[in-house]
Amino acid sequence: MCRTRSGSRSARRTRGHCPTRSARSSELSMITPTPDAARSSGRMVGMEDPEQLLKRILEFAADDPGIRAVIQTGSRARGTRIDEFSDLDLEFIGPGAKALAGDDAWAERIAPVLVGIHLANDEEDEPDWPTYLVVFAEGRKVDFTLADTARLTELRDELDELYERGYRVLLDKDGLAAGLPAASGRPRAEPPTAAEFETNQREFWFEATQVPIYAARGDLWHAQLRVAELRELLLTMLEWQTAATSSGQIDTWHAGHHVDEWVAAPLRDRTPAYFPAYQADSIVDAVRAMATTYAAATAEAAEVLGHTDLRLRDRVLAHIDRIGSD
Repeated sequence: MCRTRSGSRSARRTRGHCPTRSARSSELSMITPTPDAARSSGRMVGMEDPEQLLKRILEFAADDPGIRAVIQTGSRARGTRIDEFSDLDLEFIGPGAKALAGDDAWAERIAPVLVGIHLANDEEDEPDWPTYLVVFAEGRKVDFTLADTARLTELRDELDELYERGYRVLLDKDGLAAGLPAASGRPRAEPPTAAEFETNQREFWFEATQVPIYAARGDLWHAQLRVAELRELLLTMLEWQTAATSSGQIDTWHAGHHVDEWVAAPLRDRTPAYFPAYQADSIVDAVRAMATTYAAATAEAAEVLGHTDLRLRDRVLAHIDRIGSD
């Protein structure tokens, strides 16, 4: 489960995408993971060995009566896109799992910890269960979801996006996961509603009018923060445009992961221009570049989805020109 911690209004604290589902187990067992890219390439990284760390985690879960199942998601369960830095995405399921939230001591029983973050996830756009994101002492990150048994019972009729991408049952003391459907391994792209589509446009074009003002004032730090919000809104529109024009066949991942693989050229070719230097002119140029890409993506998405294109690009760019000439 991958987390992106963001202060923007879109709050992309999203969960990592998951692989095709593998074998279930009704007893503690080790699932042999795909070797790290580091091993296959000969590179060595001084992080915790993922197999040994996973073994210790499963031993901890097996000994804890409050944890009844352990589910793995993410790249290591999927068996693809694994490199020497890949983390572990694990879910502790059971009546005592949520009691681990907010407590640092239990992770130290597994291995020495460098730093950890507890996320309550009690906001509307966040996952339903608390999580503990841990970086162990040698640098390996593990994302723990801490959920009660309802986490699995609610998925028996239909998997959520995370599990639909795939999952592996590493430990199942009571057969809780036995009724889960098999994962398709394909993402489900939900198209935006007309209201969501319009809101995204309003927010993007509003921010695009304000960033050049802060740049002109020399308030560059704040301008850069607003540029980051523009990128978030642009990314969402690119996801919608890609899903719409491909009939959902292209995976847009999450939080900009692998964006160079799924955004079509020439939109993809402009990406470096969205990341300005700490200079007023560079910031304004980034807004112009994003405005051009955003307008093109919106037009394509609106045509396929049947939503309204506000067509504000030319008027917003004229506003930016007026600010620059003042």
